[in-house]
Amino acid sequence: MLPLIRRGDQGSEVRDVQHRLADLGHAIGDPPGIFGDDTHDAVRTFQQSRGLFADGAVGSDTWRSLTEAGLRLGDRLLYLSSPPQRGDDVRELQDRLDRIGLDVGPSDGIYGAETVAAVADFQEMQGLKPDGQAGGATIASLLRVGRTHQQVSAAVVRERHRVGWRRPVLSSMAAATIVIDPGNSPGFPGHTNPDGVPEHEITWLIAKRVHGRLVALGARALLARGPGNSPTPSERAQFANDESADVVLSIHTNGMESDQARGVAAYYFGNPNGLSVTGQELADLLVGRLSVRLDTPNCRAHASTATLLRETQATAVAAELGFLTHPDEGRALASPDYQVRISGILVAAVADWLTGRATAALTAPVAVPQAT
Repeated sequence: MLPLIRRGDQGSEVRDVQHRLADLGHAIGDPPGIFGDDTHDAVRTFQQSRGLFADGAVGSDTWRSLTEAGLRLGDRLLYLSSPPQRGDDVRELQDRLDRIGLDVGPSDGIYGAETVAAVADFQEMQGLKPDGQAGGATIASLLRVGRTHQQVSAAVVRERHRVGWRRPVLSSMAAATIVIDPGNSPGFPGHTNPDGVPEHEITWLIAKRVHGRLVALGARALLARGPGNSPTPSERAQFANDESADVVLSIHTNGMESDQARGVAAYYFGNPNGLSVTGQELADLLVGRLSVRLDTPNCRAHASTATLLRETQATAVAAELGFLTHPDEGRALASPDYQVRISGILVAAVADWLTGRATAALTAPVAVPQAT
């Protein structure tokens, strides 16, 4: 996994980030190779434009987005490969095919089987060899069609995507396969709380509790990583896909430079041209219950293009369970009692969503311990 690049770093990696940002139109006043305030602000602006967590640091998701953002339709031959090709050129291709009524699935910027089939359909319509590869002749033909074809609004595209993203209502939790993803890892530890406890340890402990509760309900529950390994987001998504998961619940904590930020948030896959409707529904449910029962601010559910959410075929949600950098909330998140409460809220919400029926009522909100 790519090491985190952030304010204060220097070197060729920083220079590469600055060049990519400049190519995308971001003005940077920092000297080349020095990650100062201007680079930090430019990274944040870019992250906000791409539906990523805007912390101003370049991790694996931000780096992936930076590399993909520089690709334009026609820059390269697009074809089915392993791993699949990714980029803004793929997403532009998907958007153009979608506008003329061809089903590409979610507009996720991944050149997968649905996109290949849509390209082949378009080629056949245009009298081209239907090989599913988007080369010069295919792209030129698509651009000619696209100039005269009426644009379809993002709302219409999102509504079209609803058909393929319906909530799976199960008869019981015994029919459910749920992948629990403990966010971060020993190789990418994340934020730390005021006592120095790292995020990856906290998410692992909460994920273990969620796993145990789901197994007790009869579900097939699987953990996307262990306490000592560091899979990439793509590897976690592939694991969930291989296991035919119904839901992927990614567990994270938050952090800011200010120690005053607190509250819970959740993320689901979405970009300006489409979203996971079921992901949005589950994210709204999770963040609403966590906020009320933990008596902490509701920082809402947000669309995101994070790799795990984008590449997972199941309904996938990333839950940010609080701010480790807050003096009270950060210590609470490391508390076993608080972790037990959080795991109960998460499991009950997922069970309610999957089965479509109420489970046992949750207990009253727990107060956040005060810093001493």
